[in-house]
Amino acid sequence: MSTAIAAAPGDGIGIIVLVNADSKADSIINIVLKAAEKAFGSGVSSSSPPANQTTASRRSKLPRTAGVTPHADGDAPGVDLTGTYYNAGYGTCVLCSVHSTFPPCENVLDAFRSIDPSLSTSTDVFASWVTVLSTHLRFTYTNDSKYLISVGSIYPQGYGKNTTPFSTLFPFATAEFEVENEKVVGFGWNITGDDGDVKQSGSVEETSEVWFVKEA
Repeated sequence: MSTAIAAAPGDGIGIIVLVNADSKADSIINIVLKAAEKAFGSGVSSSSPPANQTTASRRSKLPRTAGVTPHADGDAPGVDLTGTYYNAGYGTCVLCSVHSTFPPCENVLDAFRSIDPSLSTSTDVFASWVTVLSTHLRFTYTNDSKYLISVGSIYPQGYGKNTTPFSTLFPFATAEFEVENEKVVGFGWNITGDDGDVKQSGSVEETSEVWFVKEA
């Protein structure tokens, strides 16, 4: 689902757009601008950038695709990222690699293999992430200790009469792992957005919107 909320409290006007589909930013912005134009009168859209330019500007700061080409094995960090991580608000997250043999990881990897036949050579890490809108997470290495997190649902048996496996994975956050004495102590994620490229001072835990501590 996609949602947009715009408000002008001083004028007593609010606009809420709910779309039962993903990747509809252009359409949502157009709807918001049209509604605002009707509410305030003509001229609203003329002072605002065209929807496609606004979306293009936002996307220029977002990861390009959930299917970012993984780096070669030698480029990925040499530390083991797999294991159990915990956040009081989000709960437990178990990260798995293609070499994991932990029973819960086998189910996760089977799901990803259904949509990615080349998984055996991947340096990504994977997790089950069951929410109303998702079933899995995929962490794709970008640089240093940073990863792109893609979230979405995987349908290994397809859906309905179409039995072709597919997923709705899309990039939604960046993750950075904190390493001390060559061991991972946790990772933090920040939702991608207009401030995604701004470097903040402080530790990974201090500058992350969500911090997961490694438990095992």
